[in-house]
Amino acid sequence: MSTQKTARLTPQVQGQQSEEVAHISAFAIIKRGNELLLIKKIRPEFTAGKWVFPSAIINFGEHPESAIKRVVREQLGADSKNVRLLDVQSYGDKHWDICFVYDVSIDGIGSLSQDVERAEYFDRGKLPPEFRSDHMEVLQALGSKV
Repeated sequence: MSTQKTARLTPQVQGQQSEEVAHISAFAIIKRGNELLLIKKIRPEFTAGKWVFPSAIINFGEHPESAIKRVVREQLGADSKNVRLLDVQSYGDKHWDICFVYDVSIDGIGSLSQDVERAEYFDRGKLPPEFRSDHMEVLQALGSKV
């Protein structure tokens, strides 16, 4: 018997707003030795003051690899190199997330997005207390892949 959670979406009734939401996102895991690059968000409000991986919702019709290159360019002002898919993760029930997680290299950090306060590398064993728990779940699910 599988203990894996499965997400379900109920068809939306004509004229009614569904309580169930699906988000498809792309995450960039950028490493420097034993350190991981995180960004401290200003916006949107639910992430303000939190550290997260460079990440965003994938636009409708956008390929996940194109999305992660866009995310890195927009949030870090950097060009992605050596982009490699690490994992596809799925979480939730009424709020269902499908996450494409990529290993990405960059030469350096450029001009940050207006939604990003700072970008810093953190030792994997000493991540900041303001690191969002859902991003920690993504990292933990990666296990030895990172």
